[in-house]
Amino acid sequence: MNLDFDLHVHTFHSPCGQADMLPAEIVRTAAERGITRLGMTDHFYPFTDPAIFDEIRSAVKDALSVANGSLEVLFGCEVEIMAPGRTAGGPKLAERLDFVMAGATHFQNAGITELPPDAKDDRAIAEHYLRMFEYAVSLPWVDVVAHPFFVMPGVCSVEVLDTLSDAELLSGLEMAKENGVAMEISRRVFWPGQIGFSMRFYRLCRHVELKFTVGSDAHRLEDVGDVRILEPVFAELGLTEKDFWLPRSKTR
Repeated sequence: MNLDFDLHVHTFHSPCGQADMLPAEIVRTAAERGITRLGMTDHFYPFTDPAIFDEIRSAVKDALSVANGSLEVLFGCEVEIMAPGRTAGGPKLAERLDFVMAGATHFQNAGITELPPDAKDDRAIAEHYLRMFEYAVSLPWVDVVAHPFFVMPGVCSVEVLDTLSDAELLSGLEMAKENGVAMEISRRVFWPGQIGFSMRFYRLCRHVELKFTVGSDAHRLEDVGDVRILEPVFAELGLTEKDFWLPRSKTR
């Protein structure tokens, strides 16, 4: 399988994006690294101005006019799931973009998305992760779940997720299947302690025949297009090109 697509890149408009993550520089870097499909996916919080997507689109258009090679840029966002039943964005936002990713594990965002006060033990924390995931895949305008069940450093131990049974996870995955929501495989699987649960989760995704996407989740230029390190994961899961979902550019 030719890993020439990266559907998760943040520009400087995201709080996590470094200052040099200019759309033109991202396009140049991706083209140099052989990427043929690139997804711009800035965070969308309740305070995010949707006008940034028009700015990004304009900057990308100018950059593509001078870029070498064949590169298609797809315009998306990473919508913040703040709590079950509460999310930034919605159908109107989705209409103006090619695709929408849902970020449901950003519990490090104080005042925006935090673990609830009653999540005081491992099981309660794990159940909240599960409820957040289930809410994300229930949204009809969401296309992809970004780094599903990724435990941000400092939030809790990854081992809390081991309290979730396969049956509990499959319930949410069946919902994702029904709604056509794909699961992202990103470089986050290699973070300390994450790979064990992630591989169990992705095998369950395979069991229900979900589609996958690939993303670097790049916050800095050196990480744009850095997806080939995921080849061992794809090989272990037995993934081929038919297992991946790619968004289509919408005519506007």
